[in-house]
Amino acid sequence: MAVRRRRLRLLAGLVAALAIGAALVAPVVLRGGAGGSPCAAALAFRGATYVARPTGGFVQAVAIGVGVAHGCGAAPQNVNVRSLAGIEPARAIGVSGDQSSVYVRRGVCASAGRASLLACLRS
Repeated sequence: MAVRRRRLRLLAGLVAALAIGAALVAPVVLRGGAGGSPCAAALAFRGATYVARPTGGFVQAVAIGVGVAHGCGAAPQNVNVRSLAGIEPARAIGVSGDQSSVYVRRGVCASAGRASLLACLRS
């Protein structure tokens, strides 16, 4: 009986770890096609909405709290939010375990391309 309970606990822990891992490293999904609007993952943090932008070159700094990731058909999930080196959290933030995206506050640097996003966020 004890062995069965232990196996169930291990299985439950494995399932939870896989679900959390998938949420943290899930890529930003963009829906293409004629007439379709692009879909980007979003994050609610401290009363503001941040939109995922695929990019590299950002260095995550310290943990600053927990946000709620949602969008693109995914169920809302809590994620660990980190500040970005040299960038105010009011402008952009990162998610632990996801180095491929940066979450930019809605309305900030909206017209900046991938190459100029870092300079825009630092200004």
